[in-house]
Amino acid sequence: MKLLLADQVIIGDGEQVIDQAAVAVNEAGEVVFVGTKEEGRSKFPQAEVKSYEGCTILPGFIDLHVHIGYWWSKPDAAQYNDGMVALMAAKNLREALSLGVTTIRDVAGPDGLCRTLKAARKKEYIVSPRLFDVNQGIIMTGGHGWPLKGGMREANGPWEVRTAIREQIRAGADWIKLMTSDRTPTPEFTQEELDAAVDETHRLGKPCCVHASLQPAIQMAIDAGFDTIEHATFMTVKQAKQMAEKGLVWVPTMITFFQIADYCKKALEHAHKTESAVHEHLKEQGAFFMESQKAYRENFAKLMETGVKIATGTDIVLDGFPITPVADEIALMVELGMEPIKAIQAGTQNAAEVLGQGHRIGTLQAGHLADLLVVTGNPLKDITALQSVHEVFLEGVSVFASGSKGKGRTLTT
Repeated sequence: MKLLLADQVIIGDGEQVIDQAAVAVNEAGEVVFVGTKEEGRSKFPQAEVKSYEGCTILPGFIDLHVHIGYWWSKPDAAQYNDGMVALMAAKNLREALSLGVTTIRDVAGPDGLCRTLKAARKKEYIVSPRLFDVNQGIIMTGGHGWPLKGGMREANGPWEVRTAIREQIRAGADWIKLMTSDRTPTPEFTQEELDAAVDETHRLGKPCCVHASLQPAIQMAIDAGFDTIEHATFMTVKQAKQMAEKGLVWVPTMITFFQIADYCKKALEHAHKTESAVHEHLKEQGAFFMESQKAYRENFAKLMETGVKIATGTDIVLDGFPITPVADEIALMVELGMEPIKAIQAGTQNAAEVLGQGHRIGTLQAGHLADLLVVTGNPLKDITALQSVHEVFLEGVSVFASGSKGKGRTLTT
């Protein structure tokens, strides 16, 4: 039995905070008690005590939009065979733990990669967050992401879409994902195809998500009834209300749009004007992401006020950026108007409920798995404290601890 003590515990439900708190974890990796330090010491006098002065304990983060095996943007992509991709993905998973992310939904990667990673995790060949996945994304011929060799399955017409869905489920997919917008107003799948996708996925007992950033693809995705809508960058208040009424969840992934917009701005500043091809490409790419950044800044608070359920996803694919910066996404939500405790709920309870795992993870309560994040400071007063990861537990086992005396971070097994 472990008894973890901290200045406060954030339960993850968007409401409860316990000061001078304790969390008791049994040998099975389950939370058996959450309360005050005094109560914890009284109930578990023989427990191994670990005290975190100046720290906060909260549930491990959940990232609903990850591409853990995204090798296509690597500058040396030609070197990436299946073995190299798997090794890179394993490294990304360990990095995710160091950022406090204990559960991931991978939303399109190389065919069979996540199935292999889940098997490797079960055999304890790798240290990894809990994994849910879609296997390959489903796109129309030439649709968004078509150059990503092995990561997308092209399908056209409602019955071929149904076939593609059955293939992903056969490959072990927990979710199904369709991509139905790129960076133009032209939707990629027809309404008939989207309706068939949701019908087939739900008929087979699985949930589905959809990449839809622009109009009219957003409205078409809402009408079809996808369980989560990814990005919805230019969503209207009316559409957010529709989502709330239908019980659909918004995964805005704002951090990736902000990062790429900032990247393009800096690159444009340094691009030599005579390098016309490079400069024009950056202008084209940058315009979309800068406009997206502006839309999120102007609309997030208004969309949030409709009551649409919001959950965290990050969608980082740029080489050199952290793979699952959920803490940054939460901080951005706070910057744009969400209360810190509600933003934390988006990355814990809300995301767990999206995965159908709200009875096991996402909040700190007796009977739940002990996926715990310990951060230095109080994120309810300073949300950037979430970036100061002190220790991470996955089902009661310490899988990451910050280095001592400024020597950096170390992963534990």
